[in-house]
Amino acid sequence: MIPPAGTQLWADVRWRDGWRVQSHSRLPVSRLLDPSGQVKRRGSLIACERALDRFRPVGKGSEHLAVILHGLGRTRYSMRRIDRALADAGVATARLDYPSTRRTIQAHARTVATLLDHISTPTKLSFVTHSLGGLIVRELLGNDAAWRPSLHRILMLAPPNQGAALATSLDSVVMRTVLGPSFTQIVEGVATTLPVPDAPISIFAGRVGNSDGDGIIEIEETKLEGMAEHHVVPSIHTFVMNHPAVIERAVSFLGAAPDRG
Repeated sequence: MIPPAGTQLWADVRWRDGWRVQSHSRLPVSRLLDPSGQVKRRGSLIACERALDRFRPVGKGSEHLAVILHGLGRTRYSMRRIDRALADAGVATARLDYPSTRRTIQAHARTVATLLDHISTPTKLSFVTHSLGGLIVRELLGNDAAWRPSLHRILMLAPPNQGAALATSLDSVVMRTVLGPSFTQIVEGVATTLPVPDAPISIFAGRVGNSDGDGIIEIEETKLEGMAEHHVVPSIHTFVMNHPAVIERAVSFLGAAPDRG
């Protein structure tokens, strides 16, 4: 599947069984996409919501929904392999797009929160994230919402939970302009101030050769206080989500019964 044009300009603001309503990051225009990524309607947000209701009426909530968030500068298509594995295992998946280079972590989290506010609440709600996506989920889960009690498990892949020393070393006006507000926030240390979700968290870090990290994030920078488990796989940052061990553990970790205190 080919991503619709201008992916970094659009945010998924509504989701229903693979159908997505997107809003432009700068213009007052929205569009409705079917599960294959084809644009079915353009216009106002209200018009696209009405079209969504016609194409895909509201149903009951999923037994288990995994929200999948890509990393900085990427698109939802970077997460398609892990999405497919979870779907094959019987987990409903909402693999979202967001304009990662255009907005702050807080703004991204608000958009995801609003999207979740508009779906039928699942029995279990999990998150699978790559890189920046992990910070967005930490910000997101620091707030109360009707769907918050459904939180099940979180899988973070190469998250800069303690910042990113390499990003700091590369910091410049050009990098901040190209990679946007979220990059600037990471450089300025926002990661260490974000809440730690009260759910079982599995974290994967990548390692290149005998180095201390995946070429972007160091192994120690991925760790988070209270995490349930931490793994290291031989992979560069860009492709850690495609490593077979990551995909296998994603299915088993998210499919596990909730921990009982």
